[in-house]
Amino acid sequence: MTRPLSDPALGSAPGWPLVLYFHHVNPLVRHYTALRPDDFRRGLETVLKRVGPAVEPGTVGPGFQPPDKPSVLITFDDGYRDTLTLAAPLLAEFDVRVLLFCTTQRLDRANTTPPQERAALPPRESYLDWTEAGRLAASGHVLSAHTRTHPKLTALDRAGAEREVHGALHDVAKRTGRPVTTFAYPYGLIPAENPVAPSVLGFGTVKSAPEPWSVRPREIRRTYLPAGETDRWPALAAEWREQWYGSQ
Repeated sequence: MTRPLSDPALGSAPGWPLVLYFHHVNPLVRHYTALRPDDFRRGLETVLKRVGPAVEPGTVGPGFQPPDKPSVLITFDDGYRDTLTLAAPLLAEFDVRVLLFCTTQRLDRANTTPPQERAALPPRESYLDWTEAGRLAASGHVLSAHTRTHPKLTALDRAGAEREVHGALHDVAKRTGRPVTTFAYPYGLIPAENPVAPSVLGFGTVKSAPEPWSVRPREIRRTYLPAGETDRWPALAAEWREQWYGSQ
């Protein structure tokens, strides 16, 4: 059966880690990649048991060699505060670290927003500040780039797209003191003239094809655990694991 690219049942390329993306772990957010805390715990348990162990995000970058058995890379987009307050304790239960793709100017703004004002923000407007992001990094999670302002890169000219991409890579490198070798495209939209340098792995969404990272290192497919469909997750996980083996 040929599946549309948008189908989350279509995993990553055979022989390469399954890459999952989330935005929120929060009971107040309704989004296809936002899970309630109990569901996130169930999702982690499902994929780690039925697909394979978690990839350490610190090992991910150009030249990455896939493991010899099915595995899972967990990623979060945007840099929401509930990644620290609600997701991180659950990740610690399972000894899992993630790639956290930050929209850097939103973290900058959180740094200068008074605490009382931040506390009143709804979850979808509440971002980590850089100190909080640093706490995640100190726990082994890897901060990475997701543009400065979260635009649709396909709507910008090449110079504008490069400013967003390279600016965010620079911002994260400056804050972490290390080179940044991964990037995630907002909305999964990848410009025809790709602004991501060959020295950086680029992560898309379900809009990207399931190709080996070595073939399309700047268009890596990610998929998701559909919110509100927990009964479907074990079958999805079994299918993702089977897809890993390809034609072997």
